[in-house]
Amino acid sequence: MKSGKRIRILTYVAMTMILLLQGIWIANAYQLTQKQLYSEINRILNISLNRELIIREKFIIESMANEVIGISTNDYNQGVIGSTELLMQDFFARKKHFISLHRVDTIFNSEISRQNLHGKFIINRINPGTGEVLETTDPKRTGVLKGALTSEIIPIRIDGSEGVQVLLLSPYRAIFRQMLFALILSLLLILFVGYTLFFVMRSFNKERHLRQLQADFSNALIHNMASPLQTIYQVNALMKNDQFVADTEKRNKSIELARQQIVNLQALTDRILTVARAEQSPLSPEIKPTDVTQIILQLIEKFSVQVKKEVHFSTYFQPDHILFDADESMLYNAISNLIDNAIKYSEESVEIEIDCQLKDNGLHIGIKDNGYGISSADQRTIFEKFERGIAVKRKEATGFGLGLSYVKSVAEAHHGTVNLFSKKGEGTLFELFFPFDNGESGKNNKQSDHD
Repeated sequence: MKSGKRIRILTYVAMTMILLLQGIWIANAYQLTQKQLYSEINRILNISLNRELIIREKFIIESMANEVIGISTNDYNQGVIGSTELLMQDFFARKKHFISLHRVDTIFNSEISRQNLHGKFIINRINPGTGEVLETTDPKRTGVLKGALTSEIIPIRIDGSEGVQVLLLSPYRAIFRQMLFALILSLLLILFVGYTLFFVMRSFNKERHLRQLQADFSNALIHNMASPLQTIYQVNALMKNDQFVADTEKRNKSIELARQQIVNLQALTDRILTVARAEQSPLSPEIKPTDVTQIILQLIEKFSVQVKKEVHFSTYFQPDHILFDADESMLYNAISNLIDNAIKYSEESVEIEIDCQLKDNGLHIGIKDNGYGISSADQRTIFEKFERGIAVKRKEATGFGLGLSYVKSVAEAHHGTVNLFSKKGEGTLFELFFPFDNGESGKNNKQSDHD
């Protein structure tokens, strides 16, 4: 138990660490991608402004050939504010040949598409000192967008009174789009590691469950064998007593009791061997005409005598005498297991209804009780080997968890089914269905209805 708890804790810690590391990696990748996108937008904006400047220059420079544009100087405190491009921008602005944001926007978006970047951009001409938007490509004419990624302000006047800036709308979408491949790889890694840990935990739980089932099986086997062996031992010890041997009535009762316990041990052994053989290879039924009505009546008589509880049987046969092609021994044992379970998992007063009908598609047998019922969780596994559901919590309900597994194997060996309908505390109904194997078999079965 401690080992299992430790493994679960370590698994949860490992998964948490992996998710944390992946989260840190994604956060760092996001910041790096954001910086790269920011740098790329600034670069493309510079290119766009220079190309727009060249286009304007071609139209107006010839008429100003003898004019002094300005002097290129470097100011290391303010950055390069006297560059040739800035001087040209300022000169054209003083001559009323203003920058065309529409042309800058066209060039900018063309270059953005060529670089395979995606997003919606707005270009503003602003006053860097006050933040006032002087001109914008924003259709809403505001130029102010909350949450947008803003580029550097590139000055277009020497006095710093005007500059151009780009705003990227919904930057998260653009950034994550750039990170798409990395995000897919990260997600696949998380899924792979998560599935691996889930598979390990599931395998561990199955192994632990199997160990518990084996322990329950061993305890049930010891319990079911100890009582008959103890009885046989006691009877054998009494046979050494001459006075006991001389009492014919007591001797015969004890011998009969010992014989019944031997029969119980033999039945127990046969059941385990049958399930073991079914595990190695599918059951191979010996199909022959079987008196289903007689089998059910024999089982009712058997359980009425053997059980210590008060059991009331009610039966319905349609037709009154049913013959069906099936393996007699398998059918007998399957119905016996269902009746045995109905008695085990009920209170002291047991009501069992057996409905047996031969219909056009095959044989239908329903066995209903007024017992404890089976929870929805147990119903999902109740037909698996060694599964006993609530039986492990009820000391009076002993068994190996093999009965229903055997019933299912018998039904499948006859190409049939077994269905379960139950609610906890409201009893249980098991329905066995055995179809006609072929046309000739169906013909023989239907003819038997009138025998």
